[in-house]
Amino acid sequence: MKLDESQERFCTSTASHVRLLAPAGSGKTLSLLWRCKRIAELQTDKTQRFLIFTFTRVARDELRYRLNTDDTFAAVRNSIRIDTLNSWGYNYLRRQVNPALVLKKTKIDLFSLMKHNLRPIWTKREPIAQALADRQNRFEQVMGVVDALKTSGFRHDVSDLLSAFSGHTEWLTRCGLSRYFEANVERPLEQMGMVKSPASSRTDRLSYFLEFWKEACDHLWQSAILTFDDQKYWALLMLQKKYRTTHFPEPNRYHHILVDEFQDINPLDLFLIKELVRVNRSTVTIVGDDDQAIFEWRGAVPLFILRPEEFFDEPFETYVLETNYRSATNILDHSQRLIAHNAFREPKNVSPGNKQKAQIVHRHFGTHDEAVQFVLELAREANSDGIPKSLAVLTRKQSQLIPLEIMLTSEKIPFYAKEDLNVLLGDAFRELRTVLEAIATKRQPRGINDVVNAFLQCCNKVRTYPMARGYRQAVYAFLMSKRPRTLMNCIEHFQAYQGPLRGEPLDYALPIARVLEAESVAEAIQLIEDNLEGLQQHYGKGEDDIFYKDPPFLYLGEYARRYDHDFFRFIDDVDEAIAATTYLPNTEADSESVDPDLRHAVHLMTALRAKGKEFKTVVILDVNDGMWPIRLAETQAELEQERRIFYVGITRAQERLFLLSVERLAGRLVPVTPYLSEMGIAG
Repeated sequence: MKLDESQERFCTSTASHVRLLAPAGSGKTLSLLWRCKRIAELQTDKTQRFLIFTFTRVARDELRYRLNTDDTFAAVRNSIRIDTLNSWGYNYLRRQVNPALVLKKTKIDLFSLMKHNLRPIWTKREPIAQALADRQNRFEQVMGVVDALKTSGFRHDVSDLLSAFSGHTEWLTRCGLSRYFEANVERPLEQMGMVKSPASSRTDRLSYFLEFWKEACDHLWQSAILTFDDQKYWALLMLQKKYRTTHFPEPNRYHHILVDEFQDINPLDLFLIKELVRVNRSTVTIVGDDDQAIFEWRGAVPLFILRPEEFFDEPFETYVLETNYRSATNILDHSQRLIAHNAFREPKNVSPGNKQKAQIVHRHFGTHDEAVQFVLELAREANSDGIPKSLAVLTRKQSQLIPLEIMLTSEKIPFYAKEDLNVLLGDAFRELRTVLEAIATKRQPRGINDVVNAFLQCCNKVRTYPMARGYRQAVYAFLMSKRPRTLMNCIEHFQAYQGPLRGEPLDYALPIARVLEAESVAEAIQLIEDNLEGLQQHYGKGEDDIFYKDPPFLYLGEYARRYDHDFFRFIDDVDEAIAATTYLPNTEADSESVDPDLRHAVHLMTALRAKGKEFKTVVILDVNDGMWPIRLAETQAELEQERRIFYVGITRAQERLFLLSVERLAGRLVPVTPYLSEMGIAG
């Protein structure tokens, strides 16, 4: 491969600290290897060692494959190590600890950690013990907060924990990470009742949990148990402890560290990279695209790549790759017009290397259901002639995919949706089915045990967390003694219940009674949305949904209108869809162990998950204001984040881009997204 002028300038730079801004499709992967090659050629007096960090294992393996198979890089092949931060951290820890100590890196059962390993710690602390008493469903959420503190860059090993915590929260706020901290630490602890009240400050409010966190971190390490972020967290701590006053000795030292996708790093990543640069006395090259900084949900902010000198305390020399070799010329033109509306970014002058033009179509439909029917036709086309043609359907929210998943499976059209996005396979969807079945049989006599259990399942969904086990057992015994034959009987008897319960019987009976009043499937879904808080939150849970909670049942309700009052036909169709989905091969186009013959033509995902991928055809659903940008985005930073997500979505298309808007959603008029006019496309 011959380097273009902008790539050559970057690869031959002799600056110690370099920032490369590399828009989508500009050849940054090869540029990383070429920079290593050029540096080695310029410094012939001694062998140069390189450490390249990628953001994902897929990117790591792609880069390793290129290095090992392209003879262009044969001279530096043995001088380059390519790894992810997590993998590097884990392997470093294995070398440092007692060889007899087995670090458990396999998938951790977070529930088991809280229930067994950490029980001696949380049971002795109020209000944590009280909040967890008989509420084992909270165990995984507590472990999520434990890891979120590490991801945010907090340290448990400092001498004055509360003072250090206060100072670091101020740093997070200055970096624009206050929303991440609130969503992953403060709000969950408040919901679980694990904060001190009243309290004089944020630090004071969380002091109970911070003390638990400090002891829990040490206990898990001493037990040789690593969670996902521990691989980086403990590597950082051990590096700083071992090399406080020294550096990596030769020949173990890396002279140059290069970090790909730098816009996606979080505070823990940043601190580990900084420490590696220090102990290696190395140069650092950071590579990424601030316009594709969309991983705020994992603690990443564009500030890290836009102002790197503030975090490394060193000046950076900046280069920009100026040719996009992937996108068709009109997609590049429209995407550049769009992203130019963001103020907090580095301006880039990118020209097309691909002179072809893509088909760009904006289609406007009366309803979401009509748009879905159009997508079905594209899905059939993608699977025609026995030659799969890649088609991606991108959405802003997970819930938008639900009707498509049901309809594709009912039409026996294979598709791929990553497990946490395939709602048909989730517990929440099965729980929704149970509630709908309860509505359909609300007046039908059934076995007493069946009726009582169905009622208790509904009770478990009234609030965010299920009814505590002790309360549930007492209510079960009371209702069994009343011998109810229908759910309506249960509600009548339960109002007279005077046993142990969190709240009053009416707090549970009234929401369930409202839901049971539904006469149609669509009405039932709307009433569930309005009244069953527990199912609503569980159903909308997704790692990229932590900031914006939109109604999770909106699109399912639209789809359900076709069933009118036939609950059982709807349930049968859902059951058939679940059964079909269960047997679909769980493969992905960029999976590390994919058989090409099993790759599906149709991929369903949120735009957040599309980053780094490309497809022949891309469909973006509901390009309406309120969805793009999402209606809960209010601040300038939030609105710019939304525009970056849309930018990533449209730049995934190679040959065709379909932008589908609707006239009405949930019965109300919705305008098209302002992004169309920003792109120069008629709305």
